[in-house]
Amino acid sequence: MLQKYENIMVAVDGSAEAELAFSKGVNVALRNQSRLTLVHVIDTRALQSVSTFDADVYEELQAEAKKLLDDYENKAREAGISDLVQVIEMGNPKTLLAVDIPKDQKVDLIMVGATGLNAFERLLVGSSSEYILRHAKVDLLVVRDKEKTL
Repeated sequence: MLQKYENIMVAVDGSAEAELAFSKGVNVALRNQSRLTLVHVIDTRALQSVSTFDADVYEELQAEAKKLLDDYENKAREAGISDLVQVIEMGNPKTLLAVDIPKDQKVDLIMVGATGLNAFERLLVGSSSEYILRHAKVDLLVVRDKEKTL
C-alpha cells in the first residue's frame, strides 16, 4: 500500500531552497489531495542581542512573515491547492519545525530546503534541517538545489 500524506508542512523563509521546497510541497499536496501547511518561524534568538528593543520590531517581523506566507498561499491556490493553513511562530526554528508545529498541526510530512542560512550562521547555530532530521517524529524531505550540489 502506498503512503498517502494528509498534511504536508513546508517551512519557508524566502530563500531559494525554501522556494524549491514550496514548489515540491505543492506538487506532493496535489498528488495526495492533502492539506498544505505553510510555516514561517521568526527566529527570536537573533533578537536577543538587541539590548533596547520595542514591540514595533516584533510587529514588523510578523507583518513581513504574513506577507511572505500570503504570497506563497496565492501561488499555491493558483496551482490548485484548496486546503491550506498558514502558521507564523516566534522562537527557536529547530524545535518549532521539528516537534511543536508538526504535533500541533497534525503534520505527517515535513518539507524543508537544505539550507536557508548562510555558511557562517550554519557554523554558529547548526543546520535546522539536520536538527529536524534527528528529532522529527514524522517523515522529512530535505529539498536541495541541484545546481548547488554539482
